[in-house]
Amino acid sequence: MAETAITAVLSKFGELASREAAVLLQVGNDIMLLRDRLEWLQAFVRDADRRRRLASDDFTRVWVRQTRDVAFDAEDALDHFFHKVDLEAQGYRGWRIWRRYLTGCTTQISVRHDLSGQIKRIKSRLDQISENHKEFKIEHTPGAWTSSITEVAAWDNIGDAPVGFDGYLRALENHLLSHEHTPQQRFISILGETGIGKSTLMLTICNKIIKDHENHFDKYLVILGGINSITVLNCVKASLPDNRNGSRVVLILEPESQEVAKHADTLNKKVDADSKNISGSTIQLGRLNESQSAELFCRRVYGYNYTKPRGYKVSYNEQVFKITGGHPLAIVVLAGLLRSKEMPVEWDSVLQQLMPGIEAGESQGNKIAGVLLTKEKPFEWDALLQQLMPTTEAKLSNRMTIERIFSTSFDDLPHDLKSCFLYFAAYPTNITHPADQIMRMWIAEGFIKPEKGKNMEDLAQEYLKELISRFLVEVKYRNECEKIELVQVHNRLLRFLQSEAREASFIEIHDNTDVLAPAAVRRLSIQNDSGNYIPFGNRFPKLRSFICRVEEEEGASATPDLKNDPKNIPRKDPLKFLCGSKFLRVISIGGIHLAELPDAIGDMIHLRYIGVTSCDLENLPSSIGRLLNLQTLDIRNSKVKIIAPKFWRIKTLRHVIAAQLQLPNSVGELNNLQTLHGVKPAENWGGLTCPLDMMTNLQSLELHGFNDANHGVALERALQKLELLGHLKLTGDKIPSSVFTAPSLRYVESLVLDGDIKWADNSSNTSNYSPEVALGICELRPNLTVLKLNSVSKELEEFMEKIRPHLTVYECPTRTDA
Repeated sequence: MAETAITAVLSKFGELASREAAVLLQVGNDIMLLRDRLEWLQAFVRDADRRRRLASDDFTRVWVRQTRDVAFDAEDALDHFFHKVDLEAQGYRGWRIWRRYLTGCTTQISVRHDLSGQIKRIKSRLDQISENHKEFKIEHTPGAWTSSITEVAAWDNIGDAPVGFDGYLRALENHLLSHEHTPQQRFISILGETGIGKSTLMLTICNKIIKDHENHFDKYLVILGGINSITVLNCVKASLPDNRNGSRVVLILEPESQEVAKHADTLNKKVDADSKNISGSTIQLGRLNESQSAELFCRRVYGYNYTKPRGYKVSYNEQVFKITGGHPLAIVVLAGLLRSKEMPVEWDSVLQQLMPGIEAGESQGNKIAGVLLTKEKPFEWDALLQQLMPTTEAKLSNRMTIERIFSTSFDDLPHDLKSCFLYFAAYPTNITHPADQIMRMWIAEGFIKPEKGKNMEDLAQEYLKELISRFLVEVKYRNECEKIELVQVHNRLLRFLQSEAREASFIEIHDNTDVLAPAAVRRLSIQNDSGNYIPFGNRFPKLRSFICRVEEEEGASATPDLKNDPKNIPRKDPLKFLCGSKFLRVISIGGIHLAELPDAIGDMIHLRYIGVTSCDLENLPSSIGRLLNLQTLDIRNSKVKIIAPKFWRIKTLRHVIAAQLQLPNSVGELNNLQTLHGVKPAENWGGLTCPLDMMTNLQSLELHGFNDANHGVALERALQKLELLGHLKLTGDKIPSSVFTAPSLRYVESLVLDGDIKWADNSSNTSNYSPEVALGICELRPNLTVLKLNSVSKELEEFMEKIRPHLTVYECPTRTDA
């Protein structure tokens, strides 16, 4: 797949034009011609990728691969140029041998000449590829419909109630709540193919039980997925106590785990052999019928309380059922695809393309014919055809209902969104993603196309909402302000994405049993759930992203036996292999026991995102101050307390998230900084100014460890300048009253305060806790929906009750006497 590669290099052309106007005077014409050629190719490869999946044209496959490789070369040339320019600007250790070379007008001309030469060679390769395109008559079929962004206003207007689950819900509820008749521990199996709705069923029943039977539970409920052997099930049973209080264990199983479900029934019969209330404890989920399919489809397209618009054809119901086979996940993804299309013209075109028919039949027929040509007829033919035909129909049906819908929906995504969606392939199944983190990584990668008048985070939010609107990404959790906190991609969709990512050379995915990654890899993902991490021995000179998720042993930092395990000893050089990766933009690491980052990280001046969630990390090298492009530093679980002063002068910083990081008195102009979490001030700010004065565009601030004597005056003055602040968390001995009274904080939605409120001197006869003051606070904080106070006096608690009706969330766990 060449489309994402071309998209990446086109974004670099935009970056080049915005950063280096002088370059365009020397090589501008060559750059523009190459950019134009790639834009044309981008339109062609969209169709070529679709035909590549049908395996019907080897010429097309080769053309797509060669086009992708040329796009990679162009990206390398531009990144190499950026690297030289940035190093020249820095002039720091590690580049001294180039420093004299990169000085003055002669150097500028030489660097631009080098870039110009590379671009000309790349254009020559593209010319040859174009000639091959003509010679081998590679066809191009324009898309039958347009790809566009869905109206954002409708992105969240969707129904989430399951369809066709009534019988399953009753059966599952009976099994879970039958403790009066069967108090023994019981296993309940939910069996069904991937995407059929097993997890949705379990989530629905849990919400119902919590709501309706919260006071009737004195047992445990364990929900387990991924158990695929009887041996593991026996171990689970042996580890769970049976106190005969109605405890239940729910197993979410794939069809190939039927023997596990049968064994679970056997275990149930052994423990309650005397009971007369024994019944099968396996719930087998099936596909939806035609009317249920139509109901689910319409809910997803039009919302829960939908009304079908004029022009909706009754035949659509039949077509949807034939295409999806009643598979819920297929129905949902198809609904997400059609939500962005015009009805009836584009709807008819999409549905016609997806209907099981000649195209799929020919593709499957060619594969069968190829097998038959290797056999002796008629004897081997008859036997082979008899063996193949029943399974072929089932496999083709499953592929038609799932894979073709996935690929069509993926192909329909706008260019930039494809890269964003593919990024989820870097992570293993069954995990949720913090939305903020994934969007910051998109920005760091350059996937988000700048738009005048919008900041990059708002644009990334629009991209995420578009993927949610198309039902390619699920929202798993929202915070009290209704902000999206956690998202997830369905496991079946994720496996499709990982296949696409590998085919496109978008990302290499490895675990500890497979550590031989090619040197030309551009993105590297380590996915491992054993708690082990084996560093690579080779280098990756073209690497752009390193994403590592290793599951830590639970309690490894606290349990002596686990701490002494060699694999849990903090490492000092597990990232040494990255030292030659000068184009790195993203480092995201979770689960590795890191003591420190390598000093050579300061040479990776393309770095825009560093995320390390290691509780063993105590130090960051001083060279981090040389990362003049850094946007995000996320070390929220670390023990890092001090960073080199030069770090606080990086103008591109947008998000700094830590746990106990000291904020120095002197910082540079950080006008781009939006998030500052987990910091505490230096010993004494003194005077009327503080470092927050240099961060006037902050949107989220979490500050702790301050005291009124050393920081109070400067903090109160600084808060009055933070007009864009939406979230504020303060922990100190005295909380300035300006958090409630400063006119500038009108955008604040969430306040979390731990400390006594220090009210300003009141010259009038009005009490600080009067109804007039409460009304004034409500008028000054029109967006405030969440207020959490650690402790308040009786007088303040009564006062807050006057504000409470205006809030969505109000927490005040303890009260102290005034």
